[in-house]
Amino acid sequence: MKHIFYWISCLALLLSACKDNDNEDLIGVDAVLYKQILTAYVDATVIPTYRALAEAALEMRVANEALKTSPSNATMQAASDAWMNARVWWELSEAFLFGPVGENALDIDGHIDSWPLELGDIQAELASGAGLTGREAWQKEPEVIGFHVTEYLLYRDGRSRPVADLSEAERNYLTAATDALVWDCVLAYVAWVGEENVPAEMRAVFRENPDVVAHLENSAYYKNFAEKLVNATGYASWSDALGEIATGASEIAGEVGATKIEAPYAGHNVMEVESWYSWHSLDDYRNNILSIKNAYLGGVDANTRQTHTLGKRVSQLDPALDASIRAKIEDCLDKIAAIGAGGKSFYEVVRDQINARQVEAAVDACIELQQLFDALPDIL
Repeated sequence: MKHIFYWISCLALLLSACKDNDNEDLIGVDAVLYKQILTAYVDATVIPTYRALAEAALEMRVANEALKTSPSNATMQAASDAWMNARVWWELSEAFLFGPVGENALDIDGHIDSWPLELGDIQAELASGAGLTGREAWQKEPEVIGFHVTEYLLYRDGRSRPVADLSEAERNYLTAATDALVWDCVLAYVAWVGEENVPAEMRAVFRENPDVVAHLENSAYYKNFAEKLVNATGYASWSDALGEIATGASEIAGEVGATKIEAPYAGHNVMEVESWYSWHSLDDYRNNILSIKNAYLGGVDANTRQTHTLGKRVSQLDPALDASIRAKIEDCLDKIAAIGAGGKSFYEVVRDQINARQVEAAVDACIELQQLFDALPDIL
């Protein structure tokens, strides 16, 4: 009897899926399975990550307001810690920069995480005494806002700056840039899950800036993108929808290896090192690989892993490839950490051109991981 109820439920889910997608590959239990994988991916990995990012950004706003009104080394440290927490959640999202966050959509990634900074423009703004507002900051070029300008204002040489070094103009800029950052983080959450499905506090923050609301309205296709991905709406097939997860993982693996690690080291250019004011670069890169791990195995950490995942499907189709991917993810994590041998930050590694062997090994591991994920669309 249990088997009968199972197949009835599968058929019901399949028929529901057919309403959302007319593709030929809907026939069969694979369609049910793929929808289960996509649902778990969205519900247990993507949405919790963006929710945590939005919440962390709001905590950052509170901390920076406290720093502005009551400057002290304690409030400065609290603001720096809040930046670090938000930064971790952003980097944990980078395996799914497709959809609303990507450059061909709302381009939240470009707006929130551009570097190097245009320091000359930042200094000119600070010197002008114009009193930048959050709405004005959100409209500026990404090289003068986002994570890295707030990092620049809070950190020097891997440490929170002494509060005495932070001018009133810098505190004002920090709160304005933080408002812009908050709106981008909340926008990512709202675009994925749908405005009607976020807590009232988040809806209120999203509605603070009419420009942010209009930005999403002008790209209406990306509203409630989670529902579109779960139902493969706009995809040629269920396999293509599932392949989006693999493509997102592939792209960030390649970016970590070639752009974030190899390019600045090979070019001897510390200005290309991401998060170098806080010396958080190697943690950023490892968190990018952890975002791949979460996308592949489900959940946001070891305690929230899922039954229906891309990894589980690959293990059924090609056990050897699945084993290689799992091993290479761990290999990347270990080899990125090894770049900091001797207690060095990546900024110091690039500046002093040391640990070349470890850098090369990490780059190779990331490119190998990218290649493994590139093989997935052909077997899904």
